[in-house]
Amino acid sequence: MKKIIDLIKKSENICILAHESEDADAIGSSYALRLALIAMGKNVTVYLSDSITNRLSFMGKDYQLFEEEDVKTYDLCICLDCADIFRLGKRRSIFDKAHHTICIDHHETNVGFAEANYVEAASPATGEIIYNLLDEMGAEVTKEIAKNLYCAISTDTGSFKYSNVRPSTMYVCGKLLEKGIDHAELTRLLYDTEELGVLRFKGNLMENILQYADGRLCIVCVRESDLEKYGITERDASDVVNIPRSVKGCEIAVSIREAVEKINISFRSNGKYSVSKIAEKFSGGGHKMAAGASVKDKTIDEVLKEVVKVCEEVIDG
Repeated sequence: MKKIIDLIKKSENICILAHESEDADAIGSSYALRLALIAMGKNVTVYLSDSITNRLSFMGKDYQLFEEEDVKTYDLCICLDCADIFRLGKRRSIFDKAHHTICIDHHETNVGFAEANYVEAASPATGEIIYNLLDEMGAEVTKEIAKNLYCAISTDTGSFKYSNVRPSTMYVCGKLLEKGIDHAELTRLLYDTEELGVLRFKGNLMENILQYADGRLCIVCVRESDLEKYGITERDASDVVNIPRSVKGCEIAVSIREAVEKINISFRSNGKYSVSKIAEKFSGGGHKMAAGASVKDKTIDEVLKEVVKVCEEVIDG
């Protein structure tokens, strides 16, 4: 951590990048760190891979979208919640051009691709690591920073339902609550607020859950035609893996989603099996309980067949 703090302190122009298809942990951690560094007198820009989803729009729009023709040279590039350089997508050119690079992450599959890496696989969220970083730096955690970090930690712990929650997680969130954030409203916005089209789409998806391995493997497939029917995007469907995960008897849940020029796969485990190892079979990664991957040049039906084969081998093995 000391090397990371030293690099931050001596840098003036800083950019922050997180993994593609940013979730609330990636966004919240990036926003929180940006605000803290600006308060320290730094010039800081957050670059997202795409516009923030409607579901997370309440978190604000303190970011820029990357334009390939305008790659600036930064003193420091900080990568958050990103296990592999390839998950930066086209923004890798920003990383490659920066004078110094840092990676702060909690994925057990992190390959340590930056100049300075701080990877805490036991942490349930990058947001918890950022809180500890700010505390060690003596940075003030304002109410707005606390809001972003709470969203980051809450979502990556499934609203504190997952087994990755540890005593320090509850301690950190208690300190965030002391800043006066409305955790009930944040929880409502994160988990209990959906566009009508998304709700109808999910209702249809529930009727089409696929089961294999005597119900221990449950899968949902999202095709472009489904998205068009309900007027939503693939990113609106990024959390649908939780639908098959809730089926009684399910040990491994998977969502397979058609996106632009690729198929996105999300894996979830209910505890018995490590899905990070499964994701690695598809050049992805993540955690034991949650992982993901993207596949190109294959149809959704081809990916489904391969996913079933790999998952059944794990379950039967």
